[in-house]
Amino acid sequence: MSKVVVLKCDEYNLLKVKDKINEGLNLLGGIESIIPLEKFTLLKPNLVSAAAPEKAATTHPVIFEAISQILIDHKYKFHYGDSPGFGNPTKVSEKCGLKSVAQRLNIEEADFVNSKKISLQNALINKEFDIALGVIKSDAIINLPKMKSHALQRTTGAIKNTFGVVTGFNKGAMHAKYTNAFNFAEMIIDLNKLIIPDLHIMDGIMAMEGNGPRNGNPVKMNVILISTDPVAMDAVFAKLINLDPELLPLITYGERMGVGSYHDIELLGDNLEDLININFDIVKTPLRTEDMTKVKLLAKYVIRRPYIKKSECKKCGICVKACPLDDKAISFKNNDKTTVPVYDYLKCIRCYCCQEMCPYEVIDVKTPIIGKIIYGLKLLK
Repeated sequence: MSKVVVLKCDEYNLLKVKDKINEGLNLLGGIESIIPLEKFTLLKPNLVSAAAPEKAATTHPVIFEAISQILIDHKYKFHYGDSPGFGNPTKVSEKCGLKSVAQRLNIEEADFVNSKKISLQNALINKEFDIALGVIKSDAIINLPKMKSHALQRTTGAIKNTFGVVTGFNKGAMHAKYTNAFNFAEMIIDLNKLIIPDLHIMDGIMAMEGNGPRNGNPVKMNVILISTDPVAMDAVFAKLINLDPELLPLITYGERMGVGSYHDIELLGDNLEDLININFDIVKTPLRTEDMTKVKLLAKYVIRRPYIKKSECKKCGICVKACPLDDKAISFKNNDKTTVPVYDYLKCIRCYCCQEMCPYEVIDVKTPIIGKIIYGLKLLK
């Protein structure tokens, strides 16, 4: 039976957060029962992009500092790092508030720029990954996911956060290769079979709803989750936002492939029911299986797609660079970089990398009006 610790915590107060995490670890038998002291440990936060902590896009620096202090108290040797989707890991860490904590506590930054190809036997869909050297040099991993909505997978939590062990450019190649939510989820599950964190601590004090995983709205969830099972943790996350875990392929595939279990969970700590947010803004319709490049009419008129708020666009071109396709689905018309980029929805694979990487939060993901009518009448399932 998988155990998930649910801890009510309503503010990023360092002493309070550290006490809560210690309480949760003790409910699981203590951190040294999970990770032996001699193991060189990696702290793996979510540093998806260079966003300030109050945006709720990344692991909060107080969560990072609290677990760091606990590791120091126990005399662990450890480092930290993550590979953002866009930008230099060091600069992103600085913007997110983690680098200053690391410098103050003398925590080294792991190498998330250079990588090595690692192969997986008996893969579902992807046998080889470019894994950051900082991960390869670690004996144990503590995963520090952020509780967020996600345009492609509905949610991003413990399972999805492992994607950050793949170095930057290579993540885009994965999006181009796996062009719907289901085969992309299979790839993420393969990654979780290859790289297996020992412990997961989810930052849900301030979560993100709506247009996640980068440009959504902060929402108070007042919770920290702790577990050694990422599937169970993400299932509890789903229950906290009133979402059926069965809708999420990362969870269902994760259990099927032995990454974890969501059917048999022992909850420890505080009462889950007291923390459920039934109004959490997230899409609750089933994910679609189609390859967007093969269903032209659906792609153009029905399926959810990214939109640029033209009046707010800064014309920086980061969305164009973020598109993982060689034949870009978003581009400057006639290569005029003084104009707002435009989409070719017949090319778009709905990976939403553009939305995720937009630094000005001007790309939304919405269902077209025709799609809303069809879904509302249940003509398309």
